[in-house]
Amino acid sequence: MDHAAQPLPSRDDARPAPDGRRRTSLLLVDDHAVVREGLRRILSQHRDMVVVGEACDGDEALDLVSRRRPDVVVMDAAMPGVDGFEATRRISSAHPGVRVMMFLDRVDDETYRTARASGATGVMCKDAAPDDIATAIAQVCAGRQYADPRIDPELAAAPVPPAQRVLSAREQQILQLLAEGCTNREVGQRLLLGSETVKTHVAHILTKLKAAHRSQAVAIGLRDGLIR
Repeated sequence: MDHAAQPLPSRDDARPAPDGRRRTSLLLVDDHAVVREGLRRILSQHRDMVVVGEACDGDEALDLVSRRRPDVVVMDAAMPGVDGFEATRRISSAHPGVRVMMFLDRVDDETYRTARASGATGVMCKDAAPDDIATAIAQVCAGRQYADPRIDPELAAAPVPPAQRVLSAREQQILQLLAEGCTNREVGQRLLLGSETVKTHVAHILTKLKAAHRSQAVAIGLRDGLIR
């Protein structure tokens, strides 16, 4: 590794942004220190964002995500050991509330599909303009998918409601049953799932939709056209 794990932000760094809103917490993951330094400098210009850690490979990223629970991970793909795609898959599975922005040297169709399949909420190229990087991170933090316009012009031009891109097909199915008034037990019976599995899916739904309870999750789903 080319660096030690970054310390947690100071108490001053962790304070809310000047307008009182909570800052977006970020983890930077790249095996090149110069890239992390460049990102840190760019993002330091945005007072509503704070870098809570850095990692130089996928293993370190997984450890820091577990300990610091950032809002967004800015993830390189090609790294020694656990690469960015595998790290993203593991983060998406274990920490569904954490978004991942893949930050790539270049993107072809196959790389783009792999990034999406791994669970990345956003994909952008490293030569993007500084302001575009911050805008993309904010969009990803809000649960909306992002793609550099050069990668996916259609997605950039016509973003869809956040919930439709956040929830898995199974989670959408469960949310629909909750909207119909089913209890966890009834959901399990209808879908042939164990009670603990249903509880886990419901917890993931609440986290992803940033809902305090089931009724609020249903309301968000109805609002965004996720359920009927």
